[in-house]
Amino acid sequence: MVAAAAAMLAPMLTYPFGNDQGAFADVADVIARGGVPYRDVWDIKTPGIYYLFWAIFAALGRSVFSVRLADVLWTLAAAAVVAAVGRRLVSRWAGIAGAFFFLVFYALGFDFWHTAQCDGFASLPLALAALATLVAESRHSKLVAVAAGILVGLTALMKFTLAAFLLVPIAAAVLSRDEPRAARLARCASYVGGCFLALGAAALLLWKAGALKEMIYIVFVWNSHYGRLQPTASKLLVIPFQLARFHLAGAYLVLTLAGALALVGVIDSLLRRRLTPHWWFLPAWWAIMLVGVCVQGKYFAYHWLPVLPPLGLLAGQGIAAIVGHSSRLLGQRAGRLSAVALALLLCCSFGAGYWKHFRQAIGYATGRISAQEYMAQFATPSGSYSARADLAVAEYVRSHTSARDTIFVWGTEPLIYFLSDRPLATRFIHSPPLLTPWSPPAWRQELIRDLQHRRPRLLLVVRKDPKPWVTTWQGDSASALITYPELVQFISANYDPAARIENFDIWQRR
Repeated sequence: MVAAAAAMLAPMLTYPFGNDQGAFADVADVIARGGVPYRDVWDIKTPGIYYLFWAIFAALGRSVFSVRLADVLWTLAAAAVVAAVGRRLVSRWAGIAGAFFFLVFYALGFDFWHTAQCDGFASLPLALAALATLVAESRHSKLVAVAAGILVGLTALMKFTLAAFLLVPIAAAVLSRDEPRAARLARCASYVGGCFLALGAAALLLWKAGALKEMIYIVFVWNSHYGRLQPTASKLLVIPFQLARFHLAGAYLVLTLAGALALVGVIDSLLRRRLTPHWWFLPAWWAIMLVGVCVQGKYFAYHWLPVLPPLGLLAGQGIAAIVGHSSRLLGQRAGRLSAVALALLLCCSFGAGYWKHFRQAIGYATGRISAQEYMAQFATPSGSYSARADLAVAEYVRSHTSARDTIFVWGTEPLIYFLSDRPLATRFIHSPPLLTPWSPPAWRQELIRDLQHRRPRLLLVVRKDPKPWVTTWQGDSASALITYPELVQFISANYDPAARIENFDIWQRR
């Protein structure tokens, strides 16, 4: 069973990085050199993902493959915990089915850009927090409740919105009926205290490093302006559409079936509310994760990743409910037949979706597709991202600079720093914070000072990378230079055109 689960995710080991993973890797490199996120390198995610990438590189080596391998192993561990949660809440087989659906959603529902993301890495501590909550409630243990709270805090360090999961263990303690009120309140305090212990420890470390103030400004203040570019309030009519699309309009039949089974699981939970004490646990977990997606208002694919553990478990419960009701209404033979029919339908649809999704990855792994041909598929239609171009540019940078030379990329391609393995000339690995109207003018001045002081050997200007939903600028980074005369003057005074590789203009220092 473990081997089958590993084989399901194995093709993902061939994935390259997208720009998000490139940014995480850049920050991990800065940490490895003694730096600190936010203070020494600018990015908008919460600190957990950066230190996780740093730990992966320290343990497995600095490479794309190391992160992809860690992502697969991490997801398999999360699936094992999901199965344990399902066994406690529904049944052993429902837990196994829930773990299967969790893996199916992750493998077939998300591509290279949307895997190895902070939202996905949050699944393991999230599932562990759910399991620890069930153990704490069954044993009435304040110590285990503290551990559950710490796990919620670690989940929040991957993404702060996921701290809302703390409502689940608090509700579990409040709704416990077989102990005094004081004991329940003490366990609630343990959950909350554990969460704040993890978050407080992280805040203390960042404060001691002189990065806490900058983190608060970037993650909460700067990001709040970015979030208002697509205000949730004006998108209320979109929410039902997005929820229906995610659950019932998957790219493959098996995903649509799993989403439908999850809805059956929700209905079954409501029907069992008088029979089981924790009937509400999975629907509440699922609903809180969905609210987190809707609050962000962007509906990027990877925002749905924290929904997968409860969604997979609800789908497993849905299968158990269908088989159980068939057996009770039509007899044991009908129940067995319905189980076989469902298993065949799911296996056939999974096999078809798996082959379609991973056909090229399997061809590349078996040598039937060249690396050049395989990498060509990892590109956006607009040309704003191309894995093949990034690899070519990184090779050019390595061949025209020494290991100690700094480089600077003006654009939204932070992956170049990691692939070329060259130190940053400035903490600004993206152009958006230097283009948005709500960014402090001091950041532009800081960039020019950094470039004058660290004198990058190569300066790369990116074309065809417009991100108006981030910057409000309708053009690409190259055209945005018109708004930044100080940078234009610096480039013209110190650099000459050297090469153009796809959407990269490369300038070399005189």
